[in-house]
Amino acid sequence: MIAIRSLWIAALISMLWGLGASRLPAAQSTPQDSLTAKLTPADIEEGKALFAAQCSSCHGVDGSGGMGPNIRGSAQRRGDQGLFSVIRNGIPGTGMPGISSLNDKRATQVVAFVRTFGASGAEEAVKGDAAKGKAVYAASGCAGCHSIAGEGGVSGPELTRLGNARAPRYLHDMLMNPGAKPPADPALAERAGFTGYLITNVVTKDGQKVTGVRVNEDSFTLQLRDAAGKYYSFDKSDLKKVETEPGKSLMPSYTNLSATELDDLIAYLTSLKGAQ
Repeated sequence: MIAIRSLWIAALISMLWGLGASRLPAAQSTPQDSLTAKLTPADIEEGKALFAAQCSSCHGVDGSGGMGPNIRGSAQRRGDQGLFSVIRNGIPGTGMPGISSLNDKRATQVVAFVRTFGASGAEEAVKGDAAKGKAVYAASGCAGCHSIAGEGGVSGPELTRLGNARAPRYLHDMLMNPGAKPPADPALAERAGFTGYLITNVVTKDGQKVTGVRVNEDSFTLQLRDAAGKYYSFDKSDLKKVETEPGKSLMPSYTNLSATELDDLIAYLTSLKGAQ
């Protein structure tokens, strides 16, 4: 009788252990798309409209890239929560700001719409040779203004992760006409109404003239950085004249490069993705 009771208790313990083990994976697993799983087609349509208004100017209406990179498949690669975090918080050190105008629901709707682009998307083809493009970069004096991994100048945008932030077609247009679509200045990311790297000319009341790009500005002060990387800070009450030059850039146009050199340079710039 005691032996039978012992066997029954052992069987009961085994059964309970089996039930606990079978439930454990279900309790630990979280579907990657759990954030958007319950959204309706109407939510996705709302996300489409929000994406068109807030995101398409950089990433294209179909997510294939423009000023910003191709983001097709980003929801699948990052997960819904990861993409949600990028939308709300941005990516420090890049032209991607957090979009504070979207509440949690609307940001989730954008994530759901981006998910409809699919798990993968063809990257824009890069024609050139990155190794040769590095030589073009050096010969063209780009390091005088731009830095890569802490080496180079400071008057232009930092390029260490440029390949993650800009599409090849945008780089082509920027090299041809730098003033047409200037990138956002990361230092002004919280002030989306400001054009990055805007050329500004000032004349002080005592006759000093300075030309540089606007680094910061508020109601009372203006900070500039000239082409040599020197910083200036002015009290606006001391300024006689302030003029901006939209559509122009301190960066020269590289129309002097051959088509092959241009392709190689773009290939090199696209290859800059920082530490992997």
